[in-house]
Amino acid sequence: MNTRKICMATLVLAVCISGTAQAALQGRDLNGSIDSFEAYYDTVLDITWLADAKLSLSNTFGVGGISFNGTMTFDTAKIWIGAMNSANYLGFSDWRLPATSPVNGTAYSYSTSYDGTTDFGYNISAPGTTYSGSKASEMLHLFYNTLGNVGYCYPSSTANACSSTPNPVWLHPNTAPFVNLETSVYWVGTEYVPNADFAWYTTIGGYQNAYSKTYGNFAWAVRDGDVAAVPEADTCAMLLAGLVLVGAAARRRRG
Repeated sequence: MNTRKICMATLVLAVCISGTAQAALQGRDLNGSIDSFEAYYDTVLDITWLADAKLSLSNTFGVGGISFNGTMTFDTAKIWIGAMNSANYLGFSDWRLPATSPVNGTAYSYSTSYDGTTDFGYNISAPGTTYSGSKASEMLHLFYNTLGNVGYCYPSSTANACSSTPNPVWLHPNTAPFVNLETSVYWVGTEYVPNADFAWYTTIGGYQNAYSKTYGNFAWAVRDGDVAAVPEADTCAMLLAGLVLVGAAARRRRG
C-alpha cells in the first residue's frame, strides 16, 4: 500500500475512533489537513472551540485596535468576531464569544465567593462545589471540568481560601489540546446588565467577574453545535472494509 493509501487508512481510522470515543473534546479538521485540528467539539456543552485560543495574534481579519499581543477592548472583540463571520472563517459565519449565565439558574449574584456559589469569584462549576459541573459559564466549565484544572483559590466559604499562597497546582494549568491558551483574561460575550460600560470576563485561572469594556483582554471564538458530521459505526466499518479490498487488489496486481 503506497504512502497516500496509508495516510487515508490512518485518517479513516482516526475519524472512526473519534466518533465512538466519549471524550469531552473531539478534534475537528476544517481545512483538509490531517496533521492538526482547527477546532474542538465540546460534547458536554455542545459548542465548538477554535483550537487557537489567540487567533487574533495571527489573524486580525482587517480589524484595527488589536494590540501586539492579541488583546483588545470588548467592543473591538465584537467587531473582530463580526469580521471573522464576514470572512466565513473555516467555512462558518456564526462564531461568537463564550457566554455566561447565572450559576444558580435564576439570577446573577454579584458578591464575591470562593466556593462557586456566586457569579463573581473562583470555583464556579468546580467539582465538589454546590454547582459542580454547572454549564452556566462556558469558559469555567471548560477550565474546571473538561481540562480538569483547579482555581487560584481553594474552594471555601471564607476569604481565607486566598489569604496566603494560591493553590500550587494552579501555577501550571492544563491547556491541552488547545494552542496559545493564555493563563490570562478573556472576554465573555454576555453583557453585564448592572453597568452598560462593563462586560463579563473570565481568566484561565478559574475566575469570573466584570469590569470596564475599555480594558484589553483576549478574545476566543466558539460556535454553537458541532462543525463536522462523524461517520456512524456502520459507515466506518464499510470504509475500513473498502480499504482492505483496495489493498488486496493492489497486491494481486503486483503478483
